[in-house]
Amino acid sequence: MEKNSSEVWVYIQHRDREVLEPSLEVLGKACELAESLQAPVAGILTGDKVDILAEKVLLYGAQKVYVMQSRHLENYSSSIFAKALCKLARSKQPAIFLFAATPQGRDLAPRIASALKVGLTADCTDLKIGSHTDRKRHKEYKKILLQVRPAWGGNVIATIISPETRPQMATIREGIMKM
Repeated sequence: MEKNSSEVWVYIQHRDREVLEPSLEVLGKACELAESLQAPVAGILTGDKVDILAEKVLLYGAQKVYVMQSRHLENYSSSIFAKALCKLARSKQPAIFLFAATPQGRDLAPRIASALKVGLTADCTDLKIGSHTDRKRHKEYKKILLQVRPAWGGNVIATIISPETRPQMATIREGIMKM
């Protein structure tokens, strides 16, 4: 088992043998984050006969693609997909796991976060790599994911962190990031 992988993962959503744009937007942001971490970006493809989509994921910046292919994964099922993705995440231990905040991403990401016992920030409008000092514990966290999202009805912008658990997980709003 790999220990403390520094990979940045993006769940790649697809339909009718085409990668959906929100996943490519998240992939673009993942590439920026990975550059700050000097880490590889991996696209995660799940489905049946999806290996043909790997080339497009690589063209949009991923250094590698994990392809989980099975006839059992032909149609989306949150419990089956979550189980498969959790198994992969436990095996490879990515640093960051990102999803587009599509209906499927909003359904799947919390199931995975719950099973892995990690935090999840939903509907982020920005992501950054940065540092945080916990004054109560006198502890500094470096190169962690800063997850930015509106709070309090959009009147406040909150930065959320999950400094001690991996992967750090977030869903990203559609149309916010560049492909």
